[in-house]
Amino acid sequence: MSSQPPERTYYLVETGTFESLLRTHFALIQSTLLFEHLCSQSDRPMFLSSDKVCEVLGLERTALEQYRRRRTIKARSVNGQMMYSAYDLIALTERLQRRKIQRILSAAMRFAIR
Repeated sequence: MSSQPPERTYYLVETGTFESLLRTHFALIQSTLLFEHLCSQSDRPMFLSSDKVCEVLGLERTALEQYRRRRTIKARSVNGQMMYSAYDLIALTERLQRRKIQRILSAAMRFAIR
């Protein structure tokens, strides 16, 4: 058995791209914390209709339906209309942005220093 540590991998990312990713990540974290606080302080839960969710997040209705079917986001039926919690929407947005950041980083050039 080898006791050597695994080889480290480094990513070469443009400064502007890296700064943009960090700014987006920071903004998402702060937004999530803010909305979590607002939702926890509210005596009435905040819900949005499917149409408003698609408008706010810039999603197609079919994409929202897929997220709901895959149970990525929960929906509640109110008077026959699907309603989504604002907090769940923030969590979904954060997850989608994290995937976007991971895709960008995985496409970045890689090299190993020996």
